[in-house]
Amino acid sequence: MNNIQQIPRTGSAEQVEPPVALTSVSLIIPAYNDEETVGRLIDDGDALLSQIASDYEIIVVNDGSKDHTLDVIQGRAEVNPHVKVINHPINKGFGYTIRELYLAGTKDFIFSLPGDYQYAPKELVKMAKGLEDYDFVIGLRLHRNDPPRRKFQSKIYNLMLRTFYGHKHKDVNSIKLFRRAILERIQLRSQTPFVDAELCIRAERAGFKVVEIPIEHLPRMTQGASGGKFSVIWETFSDLFKMRSTF
Repeated sequence: MNNIQQIPRTGSAEQVEPPVALTSVSLIIPAYNDEETVGRLIDDGDALLSQIASDYEIIVVNDGSKDHTLDVIQGRAEVNPHVKVINHPINKGFGYTIRELYLAGTKDFIFSLPGDYQYAPKELVKMAKGLEDYDFVIGLRLHRNDPPRRKFQSKIYNLMLRTFYGHKHKDVNSIKLFRRAILERIQLRSQTPFVDAELCIRAERAGFKVVEIPIEHLPRMTQGASGGKFSVIWETFSDLFKMRSTF
């Protein structure tokens, strides 16, 4: 676990508490119709990573947004060399996009945040503590700020993951912080939102240790996400069944 360093406490008001630093971090951000939030997310993520990581990159995918999300991301990239932009001229969906982002990261650790700012970058500090004993950290939303229907769908989905895969974690589709070395040991096959569960399950079955750490989940400020659409739900549950033969 020598990839984790400790920074001495300085007492400065700008110092992140507790002061935990990582060798290098790839912050990956899928964005869809997030023009109101993604700029702030990039700025706050950059401010945090500049304090706690010796090396970092921020990779943002614009997944066919119909608003000015791409303009916002490109504006940040023009003034910040840490920001890298991937653009999908047409929407390819969350599963395809997040899989692409997982594989695009080049640093020692991968940290995922959606562009809608329902998670603050500061949650990285809480989750990084888990890396002292674990290889893969899931952010557990204790108080989930989503509509009742989304929470019900999530409960059913996680129940099915336990039934068919023995997956015991409760919030597989939340944000993640994990060692990039995991991706050198496993192969991701799904291109639907099931890829989040696939990543966790394959990592655990490959011998990596996975833990959930409680985090804060913020109210949604935009309507960009498509996770509640019937077509997306159908694709995800379909992969849940079809992928069993590949494990």
